Amino acid sequence: MKIALITIGTELLNGARTDTNAAWMGQKVISAGGVIEWHMTVSDDKEAIVNALDAVPQSIHTVLCTGGLGPTHDDITPTVLYDYFDAKPEFDKSYWTLLTEKFAARGRTIPESNRNQAMKPDKGETIPNPVGSARGLHFTNNHYDCFAMPGVPAEMKAMMSGTILPWVASKSKVKHHISVMRTTGIMESALYEKIDSIIKNYPKVQVAFLPRFTGVDLRISSNDEADFKDLIDQISPAINKYHFGGDGVGLEDAVGDLLIQRNKTIATAESCTGGLIGDRFTNVSGSSAYYKGGIVAYSNDVKENILGVKKETLRFFGAVSEETALEMAKGVRQKLKTDIGISTTGIAGPTGGTGEKPVGLIYVGLSFDGGEKAYKFTFTPSRITNKLMTSQAALNITRLFLLNES
Repeated sequence: MKIALITIGTELLNGARTDTNAAWMGQKVISAGGVIEWHMTVSDDKEAIVNALDAVPQSIHTVLCTGGLGPTHDDITPTVLYDYFDAKPEFDKSYWTLLTEKFAARGRTIPESNRNQAMKPDKGETIPNPVGSARGLHFTNNHYDCFAMPGVPAEMKAMMSGTILPWVASKSKVKHHISVMRTTGIMESALYEKIDSIIKNYPKVQVAFLPRFTGVDLRISSNDEADFKDLIDQISPAINKYHFGGDGVGLEDAVGDLLIQRNKTIATAESCTGGLIGDRFTNVSGSSAYYKGGIVAYSNDVKENILGVKKETLRFFGAVSEETALEMAKGVRQKLKTDIGISTTGIAGPTGGTGEKPVGLIYVGLSFDGGEKAYKFTFTPSRITNKLMTSQAALNITRLFLLNES
């Protein structure tokens, strides 16, 4: 199915907000048998929206619109769509009552400006909004079906997943198979070398390499189900050490699953990452089963007095050293009585580096029953990037340890 996307919002044109909706929608419609072949971004202006609707190519079957469905004065999309599709708004008393009750349950009075969200078209349908108050709209003319959704990402995704993607799948004549294999700990070029000879044997399957600071995603897609499955079966053992999950799976999810499987607990001692690893662990529901806590030991005093790092270690080797990382990991493991302790210490930058210890120098310590290991990395001049990459490295070290591959 050929799909057009119209994103509405002046803030998208002037750079005040990044359009993440378009990328998400472009990826998701493929698995439902659709493909976005045309995309236009317009301002919150009646003429601009009408011009975009008029400009949709004749080859398009479905139009997806996001933006302009809220309660504020600049949310004009519903009015434009009612006029364009020759429909009239009708007040939906039952939905207004439902909205009023929802607000009351939160101890709030519903603003009168929300009243426009209780309108429904006399020609067309509304799309349920499981996470917000503004329902979507579905209109049809002799050219295409048009679905309009709020621009709020969570609301758009809920409508797409619950209503629109199933509709696209039911109308599409093509079944497109798609899978994402997430990897970490290997560069794009090295990953390509590992699987290039395999990919060449499957010309009907498309493989995209999607690099990030924290790893590389492999996006595999094809209309040929047999070749699609065969290629994945061939690739999997070749990248097993680096492959940790599929689409939407974070490394912290994968590590959490392994900790549960191995019946292990973990604690963190963080300096340069400032608690980021603990934050990632606790983003996972149920992480209290294995993550016992963490200590942000940003100063040497905390390293020494809370974690038990020796004064001599700090004096002779420095806070950013293999020796300090090891004692931090051991100290937090013993203090919080866990099976594993993981630590980070480094020079995040952009200042503080020296010729001997440059910005981006990072040590990760791992402590476990039977020993300790330290790992050295040199990352980037960017502070935020270094924190993210260090947290990823620490999680991956834990993953490989649990897999007995570190």
